[in-house]
Amino acid sequence: MRRKLFTLLVWSGLWIFGLSAQSVSFKTYDYQPVPRASVVNFSTLGPDFAVELEYLEAPPVGGPWYKQYLRHQKAEVAMRFPRKENPMQPRGLATPPVLLIDWIGNTSSSGTPLDNHLAVSNGNQIVSVINRHVAIKDPLGDWIGAATLNNFFLTLGLNAGKYDPRVLYDPDQDRFILFALAGTNSSESYVVVGFSQTNDADADWNLYKIPGALFGNGTWTDFPMIALSDKEVFLTSNSIQNGQSWQAGFYETLIWQIDKVKGYNGEPLAVKMWSEIEFGGKPIRNLCPVKSAIGEPNDRMFFLSNRNFDIQNDTIFILELNGTQDDPNVSLDMEVRKTNQAYGVPPSAVQPLDSLATNDGRILDAFWIDDQIQFVGNCIDTASGQAAIYHGIIDNLSSTRDVSGYVVTGGPDDIGYPSIAYVGTEEGDQDAIIVVSHTSAVRFPGCSALYFDNDRQHSELVTIKEGLNSINMQANVTLERWGDYSGNQRKYDQPGVVWCASSYGKSNKDNDTWIASLASPKYFASTGNQKLEPREVDVFPVPTSDRVFLEFEARGVQYIRIQLIDLNGNVVQTFLEDKPQQEGKAKFSFSTAPLANGLYVLTIQGDGQILASEKVVVNR
Repeated sequence: MRRKLFTLLVWSGLWIFGLSAQSVSFKTYDYQPVPRASVVNFSTLGPDFAVELEYLEAPPVGGPWYKQYLRHQKAEVAMRFPRKENPMQPRGLATPPVLLIDWIGNTSSSGTPLDNHLAVSNGNQIVSVINRHVAIKDPLGDWIGAATLNNFFLTLGLNAGKYDPRVLYDPDQDRFILFALAGTNSSESYVVVGFSQTNDADADWNLYKIPGALFGNGTWTDFPMIALSDKEVFLTSNSIQNGQSWQAGFYETLIWQIDKVKGYNGEPLAVKMWSEIEFGGKPIRNLCPVKSAIGEPNDRMFFLSNRNFDIQNDTIFILELNGTQDDPNVSLDMEVRKTNQAYGVPPSAVQPLDSLATNDGRILDAFWIDDQIQFVGNCIDTASGQAAIYHGIIDNLSSTRDVSGYVVTGGPDDIGYPSIAYVGTEEGDQDAIIVVSHTSAVRFPGCSALYFDNDRQHSELVTIKEGLNSINMQANVTLERWGDYSGNQRKYDQPGVVWCASSYGKSNKDNDTWIASLASPKYFASTGNQKLEPREVDVFPVPTSDRVFLEFEARGVQYIRIQLIDLNGNVVQTFLEDKPQQEGKAKFSFSTAPLANGLYVLTIQGDGQILASEKVVVNR
């Protein structure tokens, strides 16, 4: 059936080229310029009483038939790979990441899943988004501003609820971009987007709305993913047919190429769409745009996809888009590669009460550095039958594009919904921090992180936030929604540091947001060959106006260093560099008189490795 095009789009061309004895094809369409719809000042929004009908499972993607199909796949997974006891074994030689600071994120009540995402600026503003809510905080977790998604986009005049938010920080332009979706059928589907006019997220934003039902074929736009190039922002989305499942109603995945500078300036948006992207006559599903690892993008953009519903598969699709939308030679190429480690749809995760949904095995996050891409997604560990994550690497990106992978487990825990960010500090580094959600039959849902080093070793998991109860937000449901994605961004002006947003089970059985900053173990220039266990450390009082007291174990180390570091990573003071006088518990204190009010991090290193880091808050 030929599509009936709206006048909003102008067809640009059809491209077909050969690949591995099969064909790849696509079409491109140029939008008529999309005018700015309104301007909103975030600081004026404040708490609001926007009336809305909240469905806890928001929004249901594909209806009951999709769930039935996915249940069938997960039942097959459980039968082929039954759960077994998975004893905790050393994952490798990598040192775990360092947890610098953490605090509760968006506290507004929300539907489920949360759909956590986050962006942090060089000016230390943190924009955290979940379904229904936007929060702006400072590095201490103090509120700068907050609003519901509906109120943020209220002036667009769309009645449909807003969901699936994504946010990013553009270090080149020192601006924020926030995307969300509106509506779950073709009659009300829109992509809504805000561009901050300055580097202050609590000030003016330019708002736009782009129709999500484009071709008069009864489809609507779902599951956005975003990344930046030098001059543009890229959005990928899935087109779903009204009232159909993902399996029966999935129509295609679209790529939206948008001029970001025009968005910052409030000018009409130039938008190009890439449609009907097919391989071997079948549409490619769930394209994950690959973000720049260090925030210095160019006009080259990569997208990844896999066989996300398969019980076991090794196919990876690599798409490369070169050029801006006004370049007459802009091109989209695709290659298909096999990875050495198969991936597969994950089983449902267990928690002390009921189970948690893990959805499918799509690629959820990726970054590009030098001649390499790293990516992550949900997966199954076939050895234990548990929910795990897949960490893939594409080497020799400019030539042979060799794909390898790791199935990373959580020991006794199920883990899922990973996000990944680059934490290299020197040229040639491949270091990354991966953030995951964790849960088990005896452990409440929370979030953790691990470190991947230059020797391609994964560290053990470090707990970011321990859950306080099971997640139970849906009445009479035994399979609770857990998440659709998490957020994880490199702090571009602090190499080696990331900020992340994930979730945990609250004491009232809600699913809520937790935000944290983590650092590569190389961030403090520590060296050493022997892996040391983290130590129990007690720093008090917090906050303090006079003295800080520190109690720790000085056992099994030959050399101790205690340092105070500010939020920019600068060493404020080295208090101690010496051999411990005796083994056992030690007590140390210092005066805060020379310090300005604010947040600091106190680190203890033993034989060159981080034993612990604790926050110090000076408040007189």
